[in-house]
Amino acid sequence: YGPKGEHIIAHALEGMFRTSTLPLNAIRPLDVKKFTDFILVPYVATSAIAHRFGITIAEAHTIRLDSRSAGIDLHPALDSDEELDQIYR
Repeated sequence: YGPKGEHIIAHALEGMFRTSTLPLNAIRPLDVKKFTDFILVPYVATSAIAHRFGITIAEAHTIRLDSRSAGIDLHPALDSDEELDQIYR
């Protein structure tokens, strides 16, 4: 999904959940942003790949890692899509 996909997923998660209700003890030593960026976003992306292709989470994880450079090239954080670029900013 590339950097743009990561930002879209993070934005959707922020809209779905109030970060103020997240039990901080459960995610320490991470803060909410790091937990979202390093745990939730990759998990959602991996789950989406697994669902899309009807494969296991482990297989989807491998695909996500193997296709990362293609995602960076195909879906950069900023491009000519102004509406989605607003999510990044």
